[in-house]
Amino acid sequence: MWMYLLLAAGLFMGWSLGTNDAANAFGTAVATRVVKYRHAIIIISIMVMIGAFLNGANNINKLAELSANNAVSSTTEEVQAAIEAGTLGTLKLKSALKAAIIFACAGLTVFIMSYLKFPVSANQSIVGAVIGWGLCHANYSNPVVLKSNLTELLEFASTWLLCPLGAAIISFILVFFTKRFIEERLTTLSSYDTIIKIGYLVAGAFASYSIGQNSSASVTAFYYDPTGLGANLLTDARVAAVIGGAAISLGVLTFSKRVMMTVGSSIADISQVDGFVVIIGMSLTIVLMGEWMGIPVSTSQAVVGAVMGAGLVKGVKNVHFGVFKNIAIAWVSSPVSAGLLTYLVALATKSYFA
Repeated sequence: MWMYLLLAAGLFMGWSLGTNDAANAFGTAVATRVVKYRHAIIIISIMVMIGAFLNGANNINKLAELSANNAVSSTTEEVQAAIEAGTLGTLKLKSALKAAIIFACAGLTVFIMSYLKFPVSANQSIVGAVIGWGLCHANYSNPVVLKSNLTELLEFASTWLLCPLGAAIISFILVFFTKRFIEERLTTLSSYDTIIKIGYLVAGAFASYSIGQNSSASVTAFYYDPTGLGANLLTDARVAAVIGGAAISLGVLTFSKRVMMTVGSSIADISQVDGFVVIIGMSLTIVLMGEWMGIPVSTSQAVVGAVMGAGLVKGVKNVHFGVFKNIAIAWVSSPVSAGLLTYLVALATKSYFA
């Protein structure tokens, strides 16, 4: 039973993700003072859990493939060989330890970036950590392994560009038409404050649901055993996703305000109506990218891209590119840092896992 303590590393990853990704659902609402921070984090926590329970398991497959190709999780052949040799218990322990190392390195990276007020992507850090492990343990000299890893890495990396770019385009279009045809009329209504608050709450709840659906599996993906042969701690994908959702919710409730205010107010000057449309743009991007690519995408990149798109409607001068430059640097440095840290740990423990 003590092996289940190794889940703590995954839960730390989820907590770190929650401290960072809360901003993506209600950052603009809190920054524009439409919704109180206390109310926002309660709604986020509940909807993250619902999203994790209903659809969180769907995103686990791509991460499992990347994990197997980089020697983080065991292949079916390795598991069957361990069963025949009577060493399944040892294999299970090593699988859990590798998962703990991946999540500890990625989670530490996300936590540090969050403390520095950079809304980085937890998924990027996880991918970087997996690649760092693979560079030490996977047989990259094998053309088949190299091709498979490069293909998957390009798929993940492509979302790092397409996600914020797509969000910026969608948000720009939505805000442009909102300003042209809706905003002026809406702000003259006597019930404007009530309407905008309800809109923020609904959009934020949907965005929170998408966070649970998109990211919860990432928290416990490497503790999941896709072979079903008992080679890792968790054999039920839904249970794994719900555990991940709970960890994210805890992060939301305890340490999310710092990044929330950075996303909500520092990238561009936006109005209350713009902020509401930004959340819609972000959520649409997450849903569309998830359906199209079939892998977890960065909610942080989606919301930053959406805020930039909204700000550009008023002109380039309305966007604080100095802040965006720092965020972009964090997007690059987080997977690199997580990968380097994981590689060093993998190198130090190579004799045990060989």
